[in-house]
Amino acid sequence: MNQAIGKTLKALRKKNGLSQEVLAEYLNISQSAYSRIENGESNSWTFHFEKLCNFYEIKPATMFKKITKNSPKV
Repeated sequence: MNQAIGKTLKALRKKNGLSQEVLAEYLNISQSAYSRIENGESNSWTFHFEKLCNFYEIKPATMFKKITKNSPKV
């Protein structure tokens, strides 16, 4: 799940023309910590999930829909 969330966050960030530094500052974390979230190396996105949804003005369910759409069929 970490990689799927990271992939979605990266796509949202790029779509909005933002840098990792901007998101890291908004979340009050280091750029390297944010990079680990996008790369799926960290599950700390769980602590920032609501704030990220607010930032992108999306509902939490929307974030998970994107994951489900991109997930392989089981």
